[in-house]
Amino acid sequence: MPSVTPNTVMKGGAREAILDIIARQWSPIEVYILMFLVFSIVFVREYPAELRLYADSILGKIALFSLAVFVSMKYSWLNGLFIALFTLLILSMSPRNTEGFQDTKKNNTKIVDNNNPWWVEAVLKENPIGFEDEKVTTFAVQDDSSISRSNSSRSNP
Repeated sequence: MPSVTPNTVMKGGAREAILDIIARQWSPIEVYILMFLVFSIVFVREYPAELRLYADSILGKIALFSLAVFVSMKYSWLNGLFIALFTLLILSMSPRNTEGFQDTKKNNTKIVDNNNPWWVEAVLKENPIGFEDEKVTTFAVQDDSSISRSNSSRSNP
């Protein structure tokens, strides 16, 4: 039976456990990658529009996706997750040319008179000077297939 001396002091605690995990699991390159990714995610709006436009191309998307997979397999899943988050943010902020329902052939801007503002404009204290689209043309979704997709018990001949 081992003897216990009354002067034994335990060492460690939560701080020591966390520092031990960091010392054993992380290499310096992972810490640098993680710090770079955190700063990139925080300051994603500071990237130039040209770089965001290149990232929105098919080659840019393939490169960013491949980078996320490579880093998560080579270094850690946390860094791969941060690269995926950075990819989504930079793609969501890439410049777009036009919206899908806008007609690029005509550019009819109508001037708004400020005599009778809409209620929302008065509440939000907005002061618009013009609007581009007065009417928007939409079409219903058409099913041109010849296959019936009903859930009835009868079978189609």
